[in-house]
Amino acid sequence: MLHLEHPKTGKGLEINEFWLRDHCRCGECLNTETNQRRLDLFDLPSDVRALQHNWEKRAEEEEQLVVLWSDGHRSIYTSSFIFDSQLEQLISRRSKSTTLTTWNRSIVLQNERHLRFSLPQLVASDEQVKLLIAALVRYGIIFIDDVAPTPTMTELALRRCFPLMKTFFGEMWTFSDRQDHADTAYTQLYLRSHTDNTYFSDAAGLQALHCIEHSGDAAGGENFFVDGLHVVHELKRSYPAAYELLCRVPVPAEYIEQGEHHRHTAPIIRIDPLTGELLQLRLNIYDRAVFDTLPQQQMAEFYASLRQLLQLVRDEQQQWQVKLQPGSIVLFDNWRVLHGRHAYSGRRTMSGAYVQRTDFQSKARTLGIIE
Repeated sequence: MLHLEHPKTGKGLEINEFWLRDHCRCGECLNTETNQRRLDLFDLPSDVRALQHNWEKRAEEEEQLVVLWSDGHRSIYTSSFIFDSQLEQLISRRSKSTTLTTWNRSIVLQNERHLRFSLPQLVASDEQVKLLIAALVRYGIIFIDDVAPTPTMTELALRRCFPLMKTFFGEMWTFSDRQDHADTAYTQLYLRSHTDNTYFSDAAGLQALHCIEHSGDAAGGENFFVDGLHVVHELKRSYPAAYELLCRVPVPAEYIEQGEHHRHTAPIIRIDPLTGELLQLRLNIYDRAVFDTLPQQQMAEFYASLRQLLQLVRDEQQQWQVKLQPGSIVLFDNWRVLHGRHAYSGRRTMSGAYVQRTDFQSKARTLGIIE
């Protein structure tokens, strides 16, 4: 370990010497055009040591640490790079970089004006796109208004912000009560609050829905949304044992139709191992597979915990009900926000799409919205 003191603050830091050599930023060690490493781990001696090190300051530039290594290499690091690249700094930046607003029905209604965006404005302004993505990160749900009710215009609006995710449903999909897939969404039945794709190893990060038409003997079909982040916080506060169990127990999910058989097993609540914050809520009662991942002696505790979570999700105060109208797209975080639908009658056609989590976060990161 190498002991360093920050040249300005005097803060001490113990640095693993191999880590420091591994993170040399020079052109020999790092391809500065691609930001990819040039060296393999085995290109460095396992016992590499710092023979000399000292801080240097040139004019108004930031202080630099100059290190001469036992393998003959010379490295230069800025003080900010070294001190900002530590775990405690990462955790601090993540907690400060993004302000998340957890909500129930009353809170989201007070903030609804922040969730509405117009397609003509999005097309004309990159700043509007940035504001949309910032709102989507903060609240987990936004609406794009003034969209002609066609699948083509739905796609145009979504692609203004993100690339689309291709699944066996396609990139864009249109559905009604004609059962084109083995999914309850392709019916007129009531759908309880859920997240999509629990049977995928990488569930969609975002989901978009656009009501193209609802005609004939039209009634019902109101959608409702629940902030899973708010619910999980409530679960942790009110039922800590249930929270801990649902973070730990792997629950299998499955989708089967002709030519398709998807299956994935993971806990219902996924927590960021560094920050302890919610990473993903994976909750879908329709897609739960045969539950064979827990000993029978522990089943009672699991079902009691799941019941406590569902009780919170289905509390009327948590549910924001919205009647989706032709011309408005709802776009929401499928890792955070649960959605459902009341039963309906008449001819109702929806258009929709998914966005991969990594594409959502990449766009937010390049715009400086998240770390």
